[in-house]
Amino acid sequence: MDERAFWTAVALLSAEELDDAVTTLTAELAGRPINEITAFADHLAVVVHAIDTPAHAAFVPGGPEVFLGARCAAVAAGRETYEQVFADPSLLETFASPGAEWLLAVPANAYERATGVAWTHEPPVSVETGSNPLWSPIRADDSDEEAWLTYGGGLHTVLGTRPAYDATMQMLIAATDADPRWRRWWSRAGLHTLDLAPLYSDGDAPGVAVSRGRQRVVVDAILDPRGFARTDRSFLRELARADLLTMLDAVRTALDLGPLPALPRVPDLPDMPDSFAPGSELPRVDVDEVVRFAEEVGGVDLEELRPVLHMLATDPPL
Repeated sequence: MDERAFWTAVALLSAEELDDAVTTLTAELAGRPINEITAFADHLAVVVHAIDTPAHAAFVPGGPEVFLGARCAAVAAGRETYEQVFADPSLLETFASPGAEWLLAVPANAYERATGVAWTHEPPVSVETGSNPLWSPIRADDSDEEAWLTYGGGLHTVLGTRPAYDATMQMLIAATDADPRWRRWWSRAGLHTLDLAPLYSDGDAPGVAVSRGRQRVVVDAILDPRGFARTDRSFLRELARADLLTMLDAVRTALDLGPLPALPRVPDLPDMPDSFAPGSELPRVDVDEVVRFAEEVGGVDLEELRPVLHMLATDPPL
């Protein structure tokens, strides 16, 4: 059952009076394969979890149970209404009436009707109030909060790496990770971490593979090396933006997460060496200058950045 099939099933709730609609939906699910019943439960948990945010809770006084009921009611209202509530938390106020938690019991009742066995399935995310990572404050530059978006890569198997490209990508990753719009977008996945692992390779065809685990998604990307062979810094910076969008768009398609927000803008870095290649002498980088610049910009993990810069400044040739 994909997301479209999930919302088609939910639409049964608006076709009849509530009691009859619940009976109809339960019977509909009970007649489906077991894996579709558990998939319905998983989709349901993800969408209820996705609007478990402080912004939504602010419009639903009454405590965690009332807030949970309001979120369930927004889902039961159908996909169009749910997506409006997702985008505009103030709309959840109209659903602040108790009792809609019954929706969470529908897949369990359907499963037990179909199998005669007790329901033991656990969805990949919790629907309990406060379980969404967005309840944690958006991390400041010196926060220990774990990022939802991580990056490792950029190596070209022949040309080595490009400091201008990698530094821009690192800044984009940090800014995107901290951007509330992107955090709301990622919350729809119901997963904890998105790991991006790009590689520029002359020996493999370009492509992006998205692998979903229980708590994280890993993106293994083989990207076209021809642009990476360019030496002008402005081009490499724009290439970093384009490559990040390519990987995030693959995630959007694989997980059906909806339109991508605009990437945050980050300022140009101070002049840096254009490139180094295996077998060549490494360029020398003014570590203190780049660190001072990163501190002014903010959103960059200096503990990760400083060792890389020292490597470029002091290590022997490759």
